[in-house]
Amino acid sequence: MTDVSNTPAPTRPQGPDASSPFFRAGGRNRFTARRGRVVSVEQVSPAMRRVRVTGPEFADFTSGGPADHVKVFFPDPETGELVAPTAAGPDEDGIVRPEGATFARDFTPLRVTRFADGVVVDLDFYLHASPGPASGWASSAQVGDELVIVGPRGSRGAPQGAARLVLVCDETALPSATRWAAEVPATTSVDLFAVTADGGAWVAEYVAATSGRDDVRIHLPAPRDADALVTAVEAVGVDAATFVFAAGEASTLIPLRRHLKRTLALPAEQTSVNGYWKRGTAAFDHHAPIDPSDPD
Repeated sequence: MTDVSNTPAPTRPQGPDASSPFFRAGGRNRFTARRGRVVSVEQVSPAMRRVRVTGPEFADFTSGGPADHVKVFFPDPETGELVAPTAAGPDEDGIVRPEGATFARDFTPLRVTRFADGVVVDLDFYLHASPGPASGWASSAQVGDELVIVGPRGSRGAPQGAARLVLVCDETALPSATRWAAEVPATTSVDLFAVTADGGAWVAEYVAATSGRDDVRIHLPAPRDADALVTAVEAVGVDAATFVFAAGEASTLIPLRRHLKRTLALPAEQTSVNGYWKRGTAAFDHHAPIDPSDPD
């Protein structure tokens, strides 16, 4: 049975007052479903493929923050049928949910570009060795293919007053991390820790080209070693002027989150830690607590 969903996004604190160096301006966006078509596909690194999407329904699409999330709906890998929500109305807030199974994953839009004749959205896909619906689709995506993008419900910008930014990510969160680097002032010092399965020799070039910054310090901690990740972050130091964004495999981030929250006792306004996926869990909900024993 179909239903119309226009439930407001849950109320979330917008962080500290505007005088704080960690203030992140934000607000609600029109929440709807937009069907788009692929207009270009580019292999931007050995592990990353960029797909550019546009369409008439994207005229009012906006993404104002580096941690924004959209849900992207892909065609059924077996039948090729695209089952996805539709807009509740031309200018309305809300979606109509479809009947039948859907294939969807959460993404941070890499870039939104406005041209005289429309809006295009860039999505970067990590090409997994064992691809799921998203990676599998991206590996063979062609101009003219269609997908549906829902959201983002709201946006929160990067802090404009932090003297330093520490970014911790794996391949799935790397596009978001490059947005963080791009959307803080050029005077903000940036350290990026990329946990990759292949050693990450391509990461520095990808980050520089995607963020537009060639001064980001790249660190490549050992994969699947949560303690080594904490040690690596400890080595560069996190002080009272540093904002920390961490995202990727949820279990790996638990020790780092405990270090930031308990050992360093950083206030919530100074960190953003998100589990994008969880090893052994299909379609992990990124809203779920990273550490169920110590939820926010």
